[in-house]
Amino acid sequence: MERLFRLGHEPALTLGNAKTIDIIVRTKRGKVRTVSVKSIRGGGKWPVDAEDVSGKRELIYVFLLYRGFEDVTTDPEVFVMPAKDVQKLKCPWFNKQAVYYSHRRHAPRNLERYRNAWKYIA
Repeated sequence: MERLFRLGHEPALTLGNAKTIDIIVRTKRGKVRTVSVKSIRGGGKWPVDAEDVSGKRELIYVFLLYRGFEDVTTDPEVFVMPAKDVQKLKCPWFNKQAVYYSHRRHAPRNLERYRNAWKYIA
């Protein structure tokens, strides 16, 4: 939320009232976006809904990768991705789906293009 505010947008928490949406954002241009934030420590899986989200143009995922989780002075690596692109990266995970990240070498292809890609919010 801090980054969204610094970029000139108006973010608001949903406080758990929306199933998969964590933040609602009114952009500088007046558009409304919904944001789902997922985080992992060191590596693993960012859990995402099994539902097909490829048509949800307003939905943006923010994936956080904490390398030094216990050190509160470090920031996570941030990947900002439209729902249609997340849909292409989903893999089965029990009765859900997830985007896997176990190591840089095994990261989803083209993940770097989403690093700090806040342009997808605007």
